[in-house]
Amino acid sequence: MMHAYNSIYLSKAAKVLGNMLHMAVLEQGFDGNEYLKLFIQSGIASEIESGNPVFIAGKSGCETFYDVISKTTDFKIGDFVFETFERSDVYWVGYVLAHYQWYSSRSFKEILEVVSYDDFMCLYKTMHEVDMQKVYEVMDEHFENRINKLKEQRKKRGLTQEELSALSGVSMNTIRAYEQNAKDIKKGQLDIVMRLARALECEIGEIV
Repeated sequence: MMHAYNSIYLSKAAKVLGNMLHMAVLEQGFDGNEYLKLFIQSGIASEIESGNPVFIAGKSGCETFYDVISKTTDFKIGDFVFETFERSDVYWVGYVLAHYQWYSSRSFKEILEVVSYDDFMCLYKTMHEVDMQKVYEVMDEHFENRINKLKEQRKKRGLTQEELSALSGVSMNTIRAYEQNAKDIKKGQLDIVMRLARALECEIGEIV
């Protein structure tokens, strides 16, 4: 898998995000979920995703926190403190978030839509001392469980559920149930799955 920046910068980038998030939540009183929305809104998340050296190696966590806030709010920032946050659970969330973004090449926005700040905090107790590869595996499982292949293919084709129903002859209720994971498409009738695949012009394996 191609990564936006070399792994030699990953530890630095992860520390920046860990310190940034700790600064926001534990030092300045932001809600973790809301601050990460600002992080994405500020455009700095995109800069890190693209491997901009200014943000993955040239700034501290406190400086990055300040940049996010100055771009998105008129919040009055209190005194900075020396960055010694590496043992906090909030620091771990930022650290892992940076690692998984690099590893998966998914955007921060995409990751946080599947695994929220609160979800990361829940993982801390059992995951903070394990090898990072294990963290990657657990995160991948979250995506595998949440991503609906049928919905992805339908959106890729630019179809509504109603249009897919008309093209495939499969009822709207069935399509909706598959997309909401209320019914397991892997256990669906073969002729129904085949009709959906034909309508979407894809292989069966791309929707199950």
